[in-house]
Amino acid sequence: MKVNEEYSSPYYPHIIDVFPSVARKLWKKNNVLVLDIRTPMEYEDHHIPGALLVPMDYLDVLIHKIPHTEIAVFCEHGNRARYATYGMPELWKGRKVYYVIGGMAGWMGMGYEVETGMDENGIKWQKWLEELTNS
Repeated sequence: MKVNEEYSSPYYPHIIDVFPSVARKLWKKNNVLVLDIRTPMEYEDHHIPGALLVPMDYLDVLIHKIPHTEIAVFCEHGNRARYATYGMPELWKGRKVYYVIGGMAGWMGMGYEVETGMDENGIKWQKWLEELTNS
């Protein structure tokens, strides 16, 4: 029996639904950038090591700063990530984006790696925003 590990809509073939286990495999092989679209307070409380924080409110303005072509989108439970992918499909043109079902809650429920605190990847978005407003 084959287990279906991912799903892609015929309308948005570049957006792929995956479970945390699949996202983790891609992350461990350095095949995707983990993009955290939660708030800075949520990121500081817990995040995936190496994840890049770009709060959802600034995603449309800062998406061009993210050079990666394969991105796994995380939020806390999956609701914001679903909206950020399927609700804004034009942001992801030319990229392969993974909507992670269950988000951080699913990731942590599986016992996968998390860190706490703010790091360099948690503040890059602020620097990018400053560059935009100062130019």
